[in-house]
Amino acid sequence: MVGPILRGVDGDFCDAMINAIEIDNPDTEVVVDDQGGYIRISAERRCRLTRTTLEDELGRPFRLSDIEPNLAGFSGRIIVGDDEIVWHLDREG
Repeated sequence: MVGPILRGVDGDFCDAMINAIEIDNPDTEVVVDDQGGYIRISAERRCRLTRTTLEDELGRPFRLSDIEPNLAGFSGRIIVGDDEIVWHLDREG
C-alpha cells in the first residue's frame, strides 16, 4: 500500500485530499485510516493526486508543493510534479 500520511489538524484539507485521491484513482480501492492526529490514505501499488482535482475539491487554486506542511509522511516512493503527485512501489525482480 502506498500514499500520503496527513496531519489531521485541518479537517477540510484532509477531506479534500481524500476526495481528490478517490477521484484520481477510479479503478483502485482507496483506504482511509483516520487516527485523529494523522490520516493515512492508501492505495495498492500506485496512488495518484492531480492539482486540478485537488483544486476542484478545495474550491481554490493550490500548488501541490503546498501540501508539504500537511504531510506527516508517506509510504512508497514519490514523484512530484507541478500537476500531479504519484506514490508508487518499485517493481523489482
